[in-house]
Amino acid sequence: MKITITVENPTPEALEKLLALAAMPTAVVTTVPDDHWTPERARSYYDRLPPRAQQILLQVVEGQGECSAEELKADGRSLRGSTGAFRRVLSEGKRTGLWPDALPVPLASHIVAGQLKKLEMPGSGTEQYPLPAFEEGLRDLATHAKR
Repeated sequence: MKITITVENPTPEALEKLLALAAMPTAVVTTVPDDHWTPERARSYYDRLPPRAQQILLQVVEGQGECSAEELKADGRSLRGSTGAFRRVLSEGKRTGLWPDALPVPLASHIVAGQLKKLEMPGSGTEQYPLPAFEEGLRDLATHAKR
């Protein structure tokens, strides 16, 4: 039998009881880093982004995890200053305890010869690929990305 318990911000009493249970002679305790995006985290992250970064994130989600810089700049819209928000908002959330420290940045920039070519969600084909969590968490917003 395998039991998985996820505890976020446990009280000292709860932590003490869990540690006592884990100390039983037959208990096998392993820890798994909390480094996966969930639909709830994806939506919370999106809600904290500035409006232009929200639009960019939705375009990447609609593009199945990637979007070219040219598409992102359609209609003369600049990317200047928008992409830095992805890392900044994640760092702020980690610092305030909203998200675990191991949670990776959901978007990566591909720069060639000093020029941004595309943004994509890293980890395609792995368990850490954030696209499914963002698709589910932003499902009600995805149709609005191109407005």
